[in-house]
Amino acid sequence: MTAISDIPALRHADPATLRQLVRSSRPVRFPAGTVLRRAGEPSPFLLLLTGTVVSRHVTPAGGEVWPARWTGPAIVDKPALLADTVPATDLLAVEAGTARLLPRADFRLLLDREEGVRAHVLRHLARDALAGRDRLATTTTQPAPVRVAAFLLAAGDVGWRGSQEDLARVLGLSRVTVNRALRRLALTGAVRAGRRGVVVTDPCRLADLAGAG
Repeated sequence: MTAISDIPALRHADPATLRQLVRSSRPVRFPAGTVLRRAGEPSPFLLLLTGTVVSRHVTPAGGEVWPARWTGPAIVDKPALLADTVPATDLLAVEAGTARLLPRADFRLLLDREEGVRAHVLRHLARDALAGRDRLATTTTQPAPVRVAAFLLAAGDVGWRGSQEDLARVLGLSRVTVNRALRRLALTGAVRAGRRGVVVTDPCRLADLAGAG
């Protein structure tokens, strides 16, 4: 069973702090498809133990873009917990999951009291900010096959678990565009696409394709 001590940011937290978090929180379970936060609402302090949650933006045409994604164990949407404004995206469970829910203010108290947790969170916020810059540069300058290749390369041997439609939402592309890009990558032998996801079969070839823009 996954515990809050399995969350990377909390692995080295003081045991007394972890016990207090458990006392202050309440357990929640949710099926796939649950909206955990609506756009324009304050973000909950969600200690995700199992499952996958995404940040969802719904376009005027009804399409979806998933700017961020968390798979438990993880703290969900740290920037939204720290910002003084309410998020403009939903939080959507794309897999059934379990979590512990705390008052939002408890996250800032946790950072004040635990130097190790604060350092971990700051490192990851900085890493995510740099990754966001890279994604923006790639989105505006690179063709779709290069973007797909770069994403799969960064994800490791199991490049993607899930549908091509969900991958398109993460990348901000259409499903048709992602399907065409994956077919091109598969023809080179770099990846193998199936119903359950995409497997990287030749990382070196995929790296060449990711740098082909």
